[in-house]
Amino acid sequence: MALDLLEELKQLVAALRAAQVDHALVGALAVAIHGAPRATSDIDLLIEGPSLPRAIEIARACGFTWLAHPMRFRDGTELQRISKIAGAETLTLDLMLVNEALAHAWSTRVDLTTDFGPLTVVTREALIAMKIAAGRPRDLGDVASLEEMDR
Repeated sequence: MALDLLEELKQLVAALRAAQVDHALVGALAVAIHGAPRATSDIDLLIEGPSLPRAIEIARACGFTWLAHPMRFRDGTELQRISKIAGAETLTLDLMLVNEALAHAWSTRVDLTTDFGPLTVVTREALIAMKIAAGRPRDLGDVASLEEMDR
């Protein structure tokens, strides 16, 4: 059974919406939503800390069963990784927790209508700020791709 990233996203987002768990798409899929697609093999969602247990429960119901230890980075970013394994394929879901540095991205998220249903995503401006703050080469490449659209 092959894992289809967009189908998995669709199923997961629908389940989170049905359970009224607020979330926002971030990462490479959000970059694609904002018009600069690139290959990715994971789903990144921003959520509030108190929603984490319920989000994990929902992810598990969607087949994401391999829970990693919580991660905390030097900049204070916290995330919980949970993965879905099907045969030789792995799909990772990163649940990034809203903190002071991400409060603006969280407060300005928007609801969009997509080909596979409603989707809540951080704004383009907030996504660019998140990518610049992360500072990794791939993130800076995403920023360049998004800014190229303005030329």
